[in-house]
Amino acid sequence: MAHHKPFSKQRWSMLQKHEIDAWCCMQKKESCFANILVHRRERYHDLILRYAGDLDEHSEILELGCGAVCVAQVLEQGKKTYLDPLLNNYRRACPGSLPKGQFISDMAENIHQEDAEYDLILALRLLSYVENPELVLHEVERLLKPTGSFLISVETWPKSLARLHYHLAQWFPQWMLKKRLYCYTCDGLEKSLKRHFHIKTKLNMPKSHRFSLKQECFYVCCLVEV
Repeated sequence: MAHHKPFSKQRWSMLQKHEIDAWCCMQKKESCFANILVHRRERYHDLILRYAGDLDEHSEILELGCGAVCVAQVLEQGKKTYLDPLLNNYRRACPGSLPKGQFISDMAENIHQEDAEYDLILALRLLSYVENPELVLHEVERLLKPTGSFLISVETWPKSLARLHYHLAQWFPQWMLKKRLYCYTCDGLEKSLKRHFHIKTKLNMPKSHRFSLKQECFYVCCLVEV
């Protein structure tokens, strides 16, 4: 599905509450929380360095939906900006977990920064959880420098399951929208990306187990030359 009808702000807010509750539970189990931090940083560390290793100390880096992990901190170079609507909640729930940098507690659909501001923008496992994915991609397109890179990963699903999720979410949102708002197929995701960017590289991330139906896809994108 290339286009998704955006869910209401109420549904998005319910998902955010579920998210912060989950992080609070993990914070109480210190070993569980620490393992998640280590796993996510290790999962993306080499990829980020591979496609963003040529940045310098003056490069501007933006991570959307950074959560309490802030994966962009694996880069030694660059000035980091982290955006997440729950940042103030994370500060209270996970004290001491956030790295140094500029923090913006806001939604990714309307970012109050100048055009062409960033050399690198990260959006890892974010697009399925925002209120309006198309607006987020539009903002990334606006904020990215002409020579910049956009690194995005999204968990994708078989077409039949994505379609089932879409219909069940209309009838039983209280059940279906607790973990994600949108369920992308690989083709649908790429159609959305290509409306805004040129896809330079696509990689399939390792699955959590061999029989998993979902596949996390990682893309390196740049602006389309005019």
